[in-house]
Amino acid sequence: MEEEFAKNAEAKQVKKRGPRPLIVAQSQAKKVRIRMPAICSPAIYRIKDELGLGSCDEAILWLVRHVRPDLIPVPETPTKTKSSKTGPIPKTGSVEHDSVPKPACMASPDGDMPAYDFLPTAGGVPVARSPVKATVVQASTVFFDTPATLEKAERLIAGAAAYGSQLLVFPEAFVGGYPTCVKLDATNSPETDGDLQKYYASAIDVPGPEVDKLAKLAGKYKVHLVMGVVERAGCYLYSTMLFFDSLGKCLGQHRKLIQTASESSALWRSGEKSTLPTYETSIGKIGGLICWDNRLPLLRTELYDKGVEIYCAPTADAGEIWRASMTHIALEGSCFVLSANQFCRRRDYPLPPGNINGDASLDDITCAGGSVIISPSGNILAGPDYQGECLISADLDLGHIILAKTQYGGIESGVDKNHISVAANG
Repeated sequence: MEEEFAKNAEAKQVKKRGPRPLIVAQSQAKKVRIRMPAICSPAIYRIKDELGLGSCDEAILWLVRHVRPDLIPVPETPTKTKSSKTGPIPKTGSVEHDSVPKPACMASPDGDMPAYDFLPTAGGVPVARSPVKATVVQASTVFFDTPATLEKAERLIAGAAAYGSQLLVFPEAFVGGYPTCVKLDATNSPETDGDLQKYYASAIDVPGPEVDKLAKLAGKYKVHLVMGVVERAGCYLYSTMLFFDSLGKCLGQHRKLIQTASESSALWRSGEKSTLPTYETSIGKIGGLICWDNRLPLLRTELYDKGVEIYCAPTADAGEIWRASMTHIALEGSCFVLSANQFCRRRDYPLPPGNINGDASLDDITCAGGSVIISPSGNILAGPDYQGECLISADLDLGHIILAKTQYGGIESGVDKNHISVAANG
C-alpha cells in the first residue's frame, strides 16, 4: 500500500513539473538526453516493475537499448599503448542487453522476437522486411502559438521514438490549428477580428523555418514523420500534409482539395489537383489524403494504383462513420491505414471576450479524438481512443499486404480500368 502511494506521488510530481530530461548514455564528448512526455509514464512504470529495475531511469535506458540502440553513441575506443592490455573486441553494432528478458507488455505473441516476412523482389530473391512500429499522435494544438506547438511536437516525437516508433502521423492542421470553436470571419474589419490575424500569423510557409525545424526533428530522432499543417501561401491558407524521412529530409507536400463549410470560413483554399504523391521509404511506400478528401474514390484509387502500403489520413473527424470509412479504405486498398485526430477541450482554444460561462464549460470536449490504426484485413490494431491526449502505436507487418492482395484479385497493385469497365457492362 505504501509502495503504491509512493508511486502515485511520484507520478503526480512528474506530471506537475513536466517531462524531465534523463541521461541515457554518456561519452567524454557529449551527453544524450531524452525527454519523456507525461503520457508515457504508465508504460515506463510497468516496464520498471516487470523487470524489477531500481528506477525509471534504468527502465528508459533498457527500453532505448532494446528498441533504438542507434540513439546511443558508440563509446570512444581508447588509444592503445604498449603497456595497455586489451580484451576481445566487441562486434560492431552489438548491444549487451540480452541478459534481461522483455517485459510482458512488450512480448510478441509467438515469442520474444518479432516475426519477419520474406517478400519476393523483381529478381526473385527473398528480402526480409521487419515489422514497422508506427504511432498516430492524438493531441491538441497550442492555438495561436506555433513555436509552442513545435515544442510540444518535439516532446511527442521524442516519447514515441524512445518507445521504438519509426513512423509518426500527426493530425490535420496540428501546426497552425484546426478552426474549431474560433469564429474567423473575413468580412469583419481588422480592428474587430484580431483572431483572424492571429490565425494567419500562426500558419507556416512551405518551405520555411518551421519546415526546416520539423525536418531536423525527424533526423534527430530518426523517425519518418507525417505532419498536418496550415500552410500560408501569399494571402491564402491551405490544409497541408508534409512528409519527412528519418534522415531529416522533407520529401514533399500535399494540399487538401475539398473544404467543409467551417474550413472555408477560415479562409482555407482548395489545393490544385495534381498527381498524388507516394514516397518510397526504408519502411515502405507512404502516401495519404487529408480528412474528407478520403471520400473521393478516384483519389483513393490513384494511391492504390501507386502501390501505397502505409496510408496516412490526418483528420478532424471523430465520428463512427469516419472509422467505418477508414476500415473500408484498408480493405479496399489492401494497405495499413493510420488515422490521426486531435483531442481538444474548450480550454485549448482562446475564449471569446466577455465569456459568461466562466470555468463551467472549459472541460467540454470539442474534438473527441478517435485516432486508429487498421490492418489490410480490416482489423483494428490500435485505438480508437476517446479519453484524452495519447500516443497510439502498433506493429505493421507488411507481409499482410501481400496476403490481402492475394486474397483479392492477385498481388498486382495496379487496377486495369478497361477490365473494370467491361465487367461493369457485362
